[in-house]
Amino acid sequence: MSVDDSICRADFCDGASVLERVLLAIINAHTTNETEGRQQERLDAAMMALIGPATQFGHDLERALQFMARQRQRDVCDVEMRALRSCSVAPIDAVRTILELAHLAAREVMGCTSAADVQETAHVLCDMFRRRGNAACAEPDAVREALEAEAVQRIIGELAEWDNLSIRPN
Repeated sequence: MSVDDSICRADFCDGASVLERVLLAIINAHTTNETEGRQQERLDAAMMALIGPATQFGHDLERALQFMARQRQRDVCDVEMRALRSCSVAPIDAVRTILELAHLAAREVMGCTSAADVQETAHVLCDMFRRRGNAACAEPDAVREALEAEAVQRIIGELAEWDNLSIRPN
């Protein structure tokens, strides 16, 4: 499983992925007096053991993808609003392409300055953006969150059936 795996990286609004929520449920079920208050530390250790260390570049890519999704959503809303209120023949601006948004994110979020760096980073961002199908949520989606929470509860329920785990669904 890689960090780019959309199942692993399906973020909830609190920023936690499905994997992180399941691990945290396991950690909470096995917290003792000695480990109380160290859940985040234990979660970080578990995530590192499973998927490797997080890099600053990886965090910046995630921020850039969210920036792209927000900008795209804003563009679509702006175009729709202009179309609604504009009965005139004034031209309506088009939504920026994914490549344009990727170049913007490479410069503004990732801090790329040279043309080669911008081009290379934009290519990576375009690939990730398309592969995720715009999945980097710009705004919270209550339906998606409910489905993801239900998936986590199902996983926890399945794990709870094992005798050696003391996890109970909420």
